[in-house]
Amino acid sequence: MKNLKAISFLGFGNYQETTYVNPLGTDECKTPFFQEALVQFYKPDTCYVLLTKTVETGIPRNATESNWDALKRRLETKVNLQPVYNVPEAHSNADIWHLFEMLTNCLEKNDRVIFDITHSFRSLPVLALIAVSYLRVVRQVTIEGLVYGAFEAENKETKKSPTFDLLPMISLLDWTTATDQFIKTGNGQALASLLRAGDSAANELAESIDGIAQSLQLLRPTDVMEKAAILPERIAASAPTISESVIPFVSLLERVEKDYGKFGLVNPTNYTTNPQASLLKQLEMVEWYMQKGQIVQALSMAREWLPSLLCYHFQLDPQIEKPNRAEMELLLSGGATPPDAQGNKYKSPFLEQYKTTVSKDKRNQLSNLWSQTYKLAKLRNDVLHAGFRKNPQSSEYIIEQTKQIIEELKNIAQAWNLQDETF
Repeated sequence: MKNLKAISFLGFGNYQETTYVNPLGTDECKTPFFQEALVQFYKPDTCYVLLTKTVETGIPRNATESNWDALKRRLETKVNLQPVYNVPEAHSNADIWHLFEMLTNCLEKNDRVIFDITHSFRSLPVLALIAVSYLRVVRQVTIEGLVYGAFEAENKETKKSPTFDLLPMISLLDWTTATDQFIKTGNGQALASLLRAGDSAANELAESIDGIAQSLQLLRPTDVMEKAAILPERIAASAPTISESVIPFVSLLERVEKDYGKFGLVNPTNYTTNPQASLLKQLEMVEWYMQKGQIVQALSMAREWLPSLLCYHFQLDPQIEKPNRAEMELLLSGGATPPDAQGNKYKSPFLEQYKTTVSKDKRNQLSNLWSQTYKLAKLRNDVLHAGFRKNPQSSEYIIEQTKQIIEELKNIAQAWNLQDETF
């Protein structure tokens, strides 16, 4: 295991003696400098102390030596004390970046560290938080604590001051980042991983989020609907426990429910009960893919939506590829195959019914979107063949066409007066 490091700030103040109590209330240290309590409580192998020139050499009023000299006398035999000199005292952009570099230079890959912000000044606590987030990602640093010796909260009778560990605030950054990643990209791995550290309700929520994310990634709309249908229930069950340790996470869960609960549909493969709701939710997913920049998925699912619409019209199960989907795709292409060598061609048994039950305008709307050069079917094929064909379309063209296709699909849904039967 890597050695434990502490990073601390020392100011120019005339520090008063108090008895610091560790966060667990199991140890005490009487000292004017919280760094001494930090070393006693956490026993780091190395303690870095960031010093401005004023703190390094200046002598506070009514003192006989600098704070740095006083701290050295107390700690040099107790810990490997490492000063970080010439911390900038101004706070220009250049100074802030220089200070950030000083913080990060104290740590190596996979280090364990405690940040002490007790005697930090101005924007240093915020900068420390940013450094913490950065180092955990870039150098896989493990934050063991973000501590603060609260001299101002001293009990006037006992002369004892509490020590607060603000590590839960770092945990909130984890939860916020993971939730934001899930909402913005559909990748739920990080959020599910955090939830799995909780109780059984949190584990069930993790299962739902992981399931929704994987189903979206692998184009499984019925799985998405099924798993999203139980999402509100699982969020409600896990929220009380999670909020005990990460109070604001309840608000983050509300965002998750708002963004993914809308896909929920009980029994999504029962197409006799609510086929229109299923089609509308599939169309919402197509829009979701487009908004997330997942063009391949958007086109793939959009292409499957039109045969599913005709399956609904003819009261067929859209999960059956042959003959159901194959027949609907044939209708979208005109209803008959080209003649074979003997001049024979296959004509869909649904063609006459299609012509009599669906208006010409609606039929043209569907066939134009399906068959027109580089419209839905051909554009989807162009993308899935990775451009390995004659005259492949450009990325810009594909994106623009996908946006137009989605608008046309929404117009089709409106023309067919699709309604969500679950409301």
